[in-house]
Amino acid sequence: MGKSVSTQERVFDDFEKLSQKRKKEVADFVTYLKVKEELEATKEIIGDKDFLESIMKGDEDFKRGRYKKWTEVREDV
Repeated sequence: MGKSVSTQERVFDDFEKLSQKRKKEVADFVTYLKVKEELEATKEIIGDKDFLESIMKGDEDFKRGRYKKWTEVREDV
């Protein structure tokens, strides 16, 4: 049986064989995919009304000074 090659290894091996122009295109596409994934995660959070409300409440608490310093919390952990 042949050696099993991971997806990451295949990508890096193939990437090395590309021209500089194509490498830039790959880098641009990876950046696009990363941003797309981040936006999808943001949409998921915003779509969860309870979670969004919790974030907004926490933001309001922070603005009003209702929070503990990390050093205080760390002592209890």
